[in-house]
Amino acid sequence: MHILLVNDDGFDSEYLHLLCRAAAARGHRVTVCAPDTQQSAKSHAFTIFDPVLARQGQMAGANDAWRVSGTPVDACRLGLMELATEKVDLVISGINNGWNIGLATFVSGTCGAAREAAFQGYPAMAVSLEPGTPEESITFFADYCIRTGEKLVQTEIPACSVLNLNMPKLPLKEVKAPVMCGLNRTVYADGYERRVSPRGQTYFWLKYMGDEDAPTPGADQDMLNHGHVTLSFLTPEGCDQTAYVDFPVPLSET
Repeated sequence: MHILLVNDDGFDSEYLHLLCRAAAARGHRVTVCAPDTQQSAKSHAFTIFDPVLARQGQMAGANDAWRVSGTPVDACRLGLMELATEKVDLVISGINNGWNIGLATFVSGTCGAAREAAFQGYPAMAVSLEPGTPEESITFFADYCIRTGEKLVQTEIPACSVLNLNMPKLPLKEVKAPVMCGLNRTVYADGYERRVSPRGQTYFWLKYMGDEDAPTPGADQDMLNHGHVTLSFLTPEGCDQTAYVDFPVPLSET
């Protein structure tokens, strides 16, 4: 299988490199096409009026690797339309450094890049974990993402849909069975800190994005807080996740 890997954390993200090695270890051909710099919260933005630069990079496990000057969606589009030298079977965006859950999936560059692939008719996944996840769990998750992708390409799924996959921040032995679930509906309690520069100019820093309310019961954040790996199909119309209750790949291959 030929997998295109993209992300929004940038080409140098350690999690992108880990995912690339995991895909190669399972015998897949891998093309990487990722932004040259951090591009979080870019949603579905892509470049129209300026040139997008691409230069080859090096990544262990990749057959081809490209650093792109634009957004995550730019990277995905160039990978699919110009830079992949063989037909792509699956697009995986991530592994993102931070959950992409609830309403954040609408602004996430990780999800935006995967959504672009889905709009073009490719099986697509967005995959994420939280900072501070134990190393053993991170390594497991990279392999689990690839195993899930292998099943995704063999499964009839909703049109233009993205499979959104998140890992709980737990030691591997405490991780619970994967579940299909809907999106959390609570809103981030963020804001801005107002400052004045030495030259008298007003500027703002984005504050920490905490949670305003308790998570929606049974939705992705709630299930992650209870230790489950979560999966959700993101579609233009919304999706009844219960229709795919048997989709999740077991944590163990046995």
